Amino acid sequence: MELEAPKIAPKVLYSIGNFDITVTMFSTMVVTVALILFAVVVRVFFIPRWNKDLKHTSGFRMLVEWSVGLFDSNSRDMTENYAGAVGAMYFGCSAFIMFGILIELFGLRSPLSDLNCNIILGFVTFFAILIIGFIKKRARRLTHYATVIPLVTDLVVPFSMALRLFGSVFSGYLIMDIVYQTALRNILPVVLEPLFTLFHALMQAYIFMFLSMNFINEAIE
Repeated sequence: MELEAPKIAPKVLYSIGNFDITVTMFSTMVVTVALILFAVVVRVFFIPRWNKDLKHTSGFRMLVEWSVGLFDSNSRDMTENYAGAVGAMYFGCSAFIMFGILIELFGLRSPLSDLNCNIILGFVTFFAILIIGFIKKRARRLTHYATVIPLVTDLVVPFSMALRLFGSVFSGYLIMDIVYQTALRNILPVVLEPLFTLFHALMQAYIFMFLSMNFINEAIE
């Protein structure tokens, strides 16, 4: 049986005039709403209780504090006085990337398998480089673009990050689609998809954070 590979262009769910609503746009909205609700619940119901009882620990609390601490320590090491803003920004981006990949476990196509979504994430880093670099060095930062090579290098950043992330996520999406069409499609996905998707989500979120903070570190040095 000939396998039909998934198309790069996401499927259109419905159209409003000339505006198409794709499956990746729908999954983007689902992930965004889920993250906002999660953040609100943690902030309103959990953090006040944790502040009242500093000695009480739980697996969920340790996970949240470890995650926040990871981004906080990395941002402090690499972006100095801008750690507060940078750490929070990339915590949000990495959370979106991680849950945007994990959504595949619910049968939805990842928003990261759409190149447009990755380009937007790449431009988050690009504008962070421009803004923080200018705040740090003021007019001296403009001399960085006095020659062509640094200008081209910085302009390539969002597209290189977008293509790397898109290639990684779409290839994973393609591999799992092939697995679902094999003779063992009723057995292999049950084992492979949760492990592969979780590992892939964590890895891509961390790589995006690490590369972004490295670029910002170069801009402020």
